[in-house]
Amino acid sequence: MWRRPSILAASAIAVLWLCQFLTVHYNYAGNWTGLFCISPRMPVPEFLQSEQLYAVESNGYDGQVFHLIAHDPWMTRDAAASIGGAAFRYQRILVPALAWTLALDRDEWIHTAYFAVILGFVFAGVFWLARLAQRRGLHPAWGLVFAAVPATITSLDRMTSDVALAALCVGFVLYAETGPQWRLVFVLACAVLTRETAILIVAGYCGYLLSRRQVAKSMVAACALLPAGAWFLYVTRGQVHSDALSYIRWVPLYGFIERTIHPKVYALAAWKSGVCFAFDSFALAGIALVLWTVAEMAMKKRWTGTTVPIYTLAMAVIFLASRDVWEDAYNFGRVLSPLLLLVFIEQFPKRPWLALTPMALIDLRISLDIERQLEGILRGLLK
Repeated sequence: MWRRPSILAASAIAVLWLCQFLTVHYNYAGNWTGLFCISPRMPVPEFLQSEQLYAVESNGYDGQVFHLIAHDPWMTRDAAASIGGAAFRYQRILVPALAWTLALDRDEWIHTAYFAVILGFVFAGVFWLARLAQRRGLHPAWGLVFAAVPATITSLDRMTSDVALAALCVGFVLYAETGPQWRLVFVLACAVLTRETAILIVAGYCGYLLSRRQVAKSMVAACALLPAGAWFLYVTRGQVHSDALSYIRWVPLYGFIERTIHPKVYALAAWKSGVCFAFDSFALAGIALVLWTVAEMAMKKRWTGTTVPIYTLAMAVIFLASRDVWEDAYNFGRVLSPLLLLVFIEQFPKRPWLALTPMALIDLRISLDIERQLEGILRGLLK
């Protein structure tokens, strides 16, 4: 039960690390900080001025923020002054804090530690998913699907923390089925510290337990919110405010429909824009398929400890209206990965290939975003 999942997980991170090595070597001139996707306009605190940071020709991405947080996780070195909406960003502390801990608070080790943490969560995700596949009578190689989850691809490419939440979602399902409860609570607590989205998973699971009159278990599971609650109060200095509600609009499917009706405009040649538009449509179709699957589950009155969190996550997607999230598959693919993964896990015992379709459709669009890097690697290898 442990050997094959461990071998698969180790093989996955070996291949993915090799991919990272190649893109760093051929696309970032050997500078691993290129993976953080740091904008040249990103303010750099004084204590990091000596670092040879690789700046990309873009506005940057979330990885540049988590890089700063990993150097200053406890907000004692003024890194927060360089981060817009610092309290909101600092809520997602788990990955940067783990990197800081692994680096023993040494700035020169932070980058290596951060990359190790990301790959560690890939290992955990593949391992746990392989274990679930075994429990459902399937080959453990299905655990390798975790490497194709949008959150995994984007996190490996731009050092976002979404892969951690994706892995912890798989761990949640496994320990909800097998126990013990302390492992389940630990995984949920880590998930909430990774991204506030996990609050919906905890709420759904506790709601399920209450519906089964398991009040004591529900109270224990709710304790998973305590570490994140204490940390949130710390980073906001008691002034409780979160930007999370700004992503919501109380009109069902407003964000999804608005993105569909008003597609993204690309400053590209006509045929390239047409390809991007077609692949955008594929990705949005993947989200529509997931929501339809959830609706079918609800109509069939499937009510378990893992399906109820699916319903709570789906409700959040229905009311998610932020154009920033819906703008491209790189954004909504990683943000919605917990829902994609949980629906996949729920469906794949009976229809594994069909269950994989939504993520595959989103991955098609994401492939266009990493095309330039793949081209750089291929060009370098041919030379």
